[in-house]
Amino acid sequence: MTESEEFELVPLSPVRRMEKRIDRLEKYGSNQEMVRELMDIIKANQQVVDDIVKINSEIITRVSDLSLSVKDLSEKVNDFLDRIEVAPEHVEQEDKSKEMEEKFDARMSKIEKRINALILATMPKVRRPMAVPIERIERPLP
Repeated sequence: MTESEEFELVPLSPVRRMEKRIDRLEKYGSNQEMVRELMDIIKANQQVVDDIVKINSEIITRVSDLSLSVKDLSEKVNDFLDRIEVAPEHVEQEDKSKEMEEKFDARMSKIEKRINALILATMPKVRRPMAVPIERIERPLP
């Protein structure tokens, strides 16, 4: 939760005040005074109920938003896990392709050697003229 979100607690003090007023009315009340006090108590009670309803609706809204966020998060986690499961299969395929490439290279080198051997075997033997020896000129020592 972020710091910008505000929360409100419904204080119990209005309820306690209403209880005390009702007790006073029961002990000392005249009819008109009792009616006024009862009207005030009803208004205060209605205010408390309105506050509770408002807070309850806000909580319901936040819980529904939270459930959507959890659903989105679970989809992302499932996608991530799917990608992790695909990665080892991809690595295995790369290993297999490397092995096949090495086998192919070995076969190609064998074929190349055979072809070279056949070419050398079928070529007439040609004698190369011997290279003329190069004369060395030595410098006199000082």
